[in-house]
Amino acid sequence: MDKTDKFIEKALKKMFKVVGAPYSQEFCEEDAWYLKYSWTSDERDKFKEWFIKEFIKTFKLGKLYAEKEWGMFYLNWGWKEENEIHR
Repeated sequence: MDKTDKFIEKALKKMFKVVGAPYSQEFCEEDAWYLKYSWTSDERDKFKEWFIKEFIKTFKLGKLYAEKEWGMFYLNWGWKEENEIHR
């Protein structure tokens, strides 16, 4: 497993933890697994902050690059957002 794969796995484990979901590789291989849990905008924002800091620390790259990578990660694997009006 290369550095990128290790980081993605670490980020996925953290993302699952944020919503109280158990992480497993098998679950992540299911179709549309990222639609099975949701998070609030506050949970997403805190995770985003963690992601960017960890990305910068891990890859020794700047914040702008880390924010672009966050966007790709979120687009590909981010939980759906809870509609806070109907909670």
